[in-house]
Amino acid sequence: MSSSDLRRGQHLRRLRMELIAMRRATRAQLSERTGLSTMTVGKLLAELEARGEVRQDEQETGTGGRPSTVAAYREDFAHFAAVSVRQEAEGNAFTFCVYNLFGEEIMRKEAVINDVREDSFDDWLTRAALRGCRLKLVVFALPGEAQGDHIFVCDFPALLGERFLPRIRARFGVETIFENDVNTAVFGHGFGEREEGVYAGLYFPMKFGPGAGVVMDGKILHGCRHFAGEIAALEGQKMWQSLDYGDEAGLLEPIGRLVLIYCCVIAPQSLILYGSFFTPDLMRKLSTRVQEQLSGQYAGQITSCPSMARDIRQGARRLCMRRMQEWLRGQDGCF
Repeated sequence: MSSSDLRRGQHLRRLRMELIAMRRATRAQLSERTGLSTMTVGKLLAELEARGEVRQDEQETGTGGRPSTVAAYREDFAHFAAVSVRQEAEGNAFTFCVYNLFGEEIMRKEAVINDVREDSFDDWLTRAALRGCRLKLVVFALPGEAQGDHIFVCDFPALLGERFLPRIRARFGVETIFENDVNTAVFGHGFGEREEGVYAGLYFPMKFGPGAGVVMDGKILHGCRHFAGEIAALEGQKMWQSLDYGDEAGLLEPIGRLVLIYCCVIAPQSLILYGSFFTPDLMRKLSTRVQEQLSGQYAGQITSCPSMARDIRQGARRLCMRRMQEWLRGQDGCF
């Protein structure tokens, strides 16, 4: 590749990302933001318009002068989707959301699926395509662990192994990512937007043992073979399933131990405890226990949230947005 081609690619990426951030801009505004000449900006915009990424329209100046041409990045040029699940009385309540390139939700479907199969999400993906969505990425934020295409821990046995993600990718022509639901929730609680700091979350589903997620300096901590966060193994599933979650006195010891471990080992600025049984009184007792045990040296904040559902959706959207931005920055040509 020639040096001129390399420069053109760099200029194209810079212009694209500035226009996405601004959404609409004149050539003069883009020239100022990118440092490129208006002539170069015009040529690059014409190239992006020919690809379908950009639309250009004349806009009246209001001063009687010549109308300016305003370029707008097409938010519908590509779409991404997220699949998440929450536990309801009826069973596994799955949510499927589709977003445009600006992260705006344009489609949502929900259904209880108790018999989860490899093809359980095909209908949603097909409907999105029929609605004109140009899906490029699907993130599955589910209880489990995966490395690459290998899902080696999952609450839904039909998804285990190395078939599920490649099958979705081949059938629908989309990139696929699997991320643990607690990791996604912690990322979505607001920490995914921060580049510095350590943040953690502990999830107590009651029917199963707890799970955890950690975000460090804007990145999810996965650990060796993505095992970070599998904290149910510390006490064993049977112990957690046998607990009476209405007995606050009985909860204080096992949950307090986990909280102390996380406070001492990673000392997060914020530790979120997800669970519908956390009352203000239980939270006060947990905070008091931590402060007394650590002699007031731990300065982080410990809070609770009854459900992970909103944070999981937000985290999945942020993970998608980050991946799509990386994708767009790397584009010299078309998708």
